[in-house]
Amino acid sequence: MYEDILLVLLAIVAFVFLVRLADRKGWIKKYGMKAYGPFLMWSTQRGKKAIDRLATPKKFWLAYAAIAKWVCAVVMFLMMALLLWEATIVDQIPAENAPGLEMMLGIPGINPIIPVWYGILGLLVAIVIHEVAHGILTRVGNMDIRSMGLLLLIVPMGAFVEPDEEALGKADKRRRMNVYAVGPATNIIVGLVCALIFSSAMMGSVEPVQENPIVVSVANNGPADMAGLRFGAQIMEIEGTAIGTYDDFYAFSGPDPGQNVTVSYYYEGELRNTEVVAGVVLTSISSGYPASEAGMKPGMIIYSLNDTVIRNDSDLKGVLRSTVGGQTVNATVLVYDRSVGYYVPEPSVTNVTLMSRLAYYQEVSPGTVDDNFEDYGFMGINSAYMGAGVNDPGIILDRLATPYADANDVSSYVTSSLRYIALPFYGLAPLTSTITDLYEPQGAWSVLPDSVFWVLVNSAYWIFWINLMVGMTNVLPAVPLDGGYLFRDGLDALVKKVRKNASDEDRKKYVGKITYALALFVLFLIMWQLIGPRLLG
Repeated sequence: MYEDILLVLLAIVAFVFLVRLADRKGWIKKYGMKAYGPFLMWSTQRGKKAIDRLATPKKFWLAYAAIAKWVCAVVMFLMMALLLWEATIVDQIPAENAPGLEMMLGIPGINPIIPVWYGILGLLVAIVIHEVAHGILTRVGNMDIRSMGLLLLIVPMGAFVEPDEEALGKADKRRRMNVYAVGPATNIIVGLVCALIFSSAMMGSVEPVQENPIVVSVANNGPADMAGLRFGAQIMEIEGTAIGTYDDFYAFSGPDPGQNVTVSYYYEGELRNTEVVAGVVLTSISSGYPASEAGMKPGMIIYSLNDTVIRNDSDLKGVLRSTVGGQTVNATVLVYDRSVGYYVPEPSVTNVTLMSRLAYYQEVSPGTVDDNFEDYGFMGINSAYMGAGVNDPGIILDRLATPYADANDVSSYVTSSLRYIALPFYGLAPLTSTITDLYEPQGAWSVLPDSVFWVLVNSAYWIFWINLMVGMTNVLPAVPLDGGYLFRDGLDALVKKVRKNASDEDRKKYVGKITYALALFVLFLIMWQLIGPRLLG
């Protein structure tokens, strides 16, 4: 990754040098180009007539601008609330997990989660519609456009529609705010439309090729990880037993824990076999709860519980269902010995004093407890057979096609939205062949070659993602962002009503100081996400 970043940086340095040289020699002036900071600016008078034609239905655009201002106001409030909330939790982020500067830059090739080509496509769409929207409302407000063009840093990094600054400054606040609001609002609206196309129209038409369960998580250094099983692997057989569904995997009863089983799985277009150590692996331990207090650790395999051999997840749950809170059980575990390269029995049996499952959920998630809640002994562990979390292939489709299916209140809608935006962090955007090989489009989409369909799917998601990021960033109340100018003019109008006797000069000074202070505060909140975990962690 660092090699790629270095190559990108070297390419940028070379580009800037060549642009500066060409500008100094006058080689690019005749083409309407010049150096603008590190960028190559290309400006033209072409396209102004097209903007004029687009601006013709003025009533429509004025109504759209009114909606855009409300969109910006709501998103501005939500973004400030998000930044403030993030500022309060930086002390919970380990220093090693703190985001790097590259994560704050929405540049394809620099930001590690943004794919280069889909990122460039999304960025091009975002900057073009943003600036065209500004241009349309400039003309609707009877203000002139000086020029149009692109800013390039190897690839197009920005488009611009340059209004007449003098005319914009003299325009009334309503017309100025219309111009500022439509850019980010259009990004947000287009982004949401693309999200709807991606989820409902595209992923909603996809079906699994086979119903066999797929691996959705792999415990680090667990048996599945060491055997080469990866996210997206579709389990076909274990030790010759067909695994057609998640229930088959859950109920599979193989040899004693610690012995090897042969797993047949489908991955990257081919059927593969691997040897995996059998047994229920502890994937995580909740600190302060029975298993942790008894000295159990992630990576261990539960061999037996109360003298019952635990061959699968069903066995573990069955034994726990026969216990009660406060009961002490005997747990025999296997530990991986790196010196010999296999799991060996722990020298002694671990005594675990269970707590009530009901008491645990009443403590951490009281809303999940109802009259049908099943109470039994609770250890405070997460586990998975072979250290591989599996589920039906439909679980990924549900997450992509119906992200709000289980949302029933404001909190769950917010959580579902954040998960949808975070799909790139989970390896679900862009969808690689590892995943796409498991599914096929149905209906009208099936006439397209699969490769074309999946390119369109990924394009829709990244146009949504980049537009949403551009729109939400631009509504932040910090000059020179659009949101900063919106806030400044809105505040000026409010102060004018509240302090009617204040002179124009005093009012502008007062508004300017507040706007400047808020811009610095927004910058601090953003930078705090970078430096806070490193200082406090």
